Amino acid sequence: MKTPFPPLARPARLRDRLPAFAAFAVLACLLASLMLTSCRDFFGKERTGTLRVTVPELCPPSTRAETGAPDVGTFRVTVTDASGQTVHESVYARFPDELTVPAGTYTVSVMSADFSAPAYDVPQWGDTQVVAVAEGSSVAVTLACRQLNSGLRLEVEESFREVFPDGKLALTGAGGTLVCPYGERRTAFFLPGPVSLALDDGGYVQTLFTRRLEACQMLTVRLSARRGAQTGGVSIRLDTARTWLSDSFVYGDRGDDVDRAYDVAEARLHPGESGVWAWGYIVGVATGSKKVAFAPPFGKNTNLVLGTRASTADLDHCLTVELPAGAVRNALNLQDHPELLGRGIYVRGDLVAGYYGIPGLKAPSEYQFK
Repeated sequence: MKTPFPPLARPARLRDRLPAFAAFAVLACLLASLMLTSCRDFFGKERTGTLRVTVPELCPPSTRAETGAPDVGTFRVTVTDASGQTVHESVYARFPDELTVPAGTYTVSVMSADFSAPAYDVPQWGDTQVVAVAEGSSVAVTLACRQLNSGLRLEVEESFREVFPDGKLALTGAGGTLVCPYGERRTAFFLPGPVSLALDDGGYVQTLFTRRLEACQMLTVRLSARRGAQTGGVSIRLDTARTWLSDSFVYGDRGDDVDRAYDVAEARLHPGESGVWAWGYIVGVATGSKKVAFAPPFGKNTNLVLGTRASTADLDHCLTVELPAGAVRNALNLQDHPELLGRGIYVRGDLVAGYYGIPGLKAPSEYQFK
């Protein structure tokens, strides 16, 4: 008897093959993704590009000595990858003409010096850029240095020395305090933000003023002391690198009398001063941080907002005024007295850097309508 042949295998139907096709497709996508995101190609060869970094001089070398501008060749250039790892770091004078790096995203920064606390004669210059380097590409990066911190220099006039012969001055900003002898001629540098000048007169310490300085700003303040009615002036001039400001502070002058009250713009620049007069137009009520209702109905009776004009609706030109419980609140709150909207008013109190998110006046002790 003949042995029968085994039955032929039944051809696989398409639906039976779908799971295998799907698995293969997923695997192929994963491999393609890895090849695209990896710094190496299919054969393991590294995919690279180049970086060319330029840091222009702050001024012509021939004028560097007279302007005091630093030599950018001494600035430190740092290149970090997307994970924060340092790829290269050196002073600019020794930075390679072309830096070969794996394809990817990089942060390129230049810095003249580390700066974290107030110090004399330490301007900090720098710039930072983020660039993407594709395989086979050459990316040019120009780092345009600008001053990152701010500076303040005091000029103490003889009238101030006569009134406070044993006085001691100190400047305080983010990170610390610098003692400022009357004869100090150097520039004190600070991180951007508020900088306060305090006077210690025989153990009695008072804050003379607070100024908010931005990056690149250089302020010179002339200190004098007199009891007259003259007011100090403010002038501003600009150049291509820094914003230069000059200001005067006269002890016992502005803000100490209703006739010499700060306007809103001036009051915003003098946080830390106590018992001073400020004036403006009642324009609304603060309802939250940097939020103001400029029209009725008014849902709060605890504060007022003063503006430089009766029509002001820009928070950069406003001053919040606290209305503590009592006679002042009862007389001035807009919730009960909406007819006061647009009225000019003088208020005496303590100026603060932030009240409802903008400069303000707290603890009002007196007021009178304009």
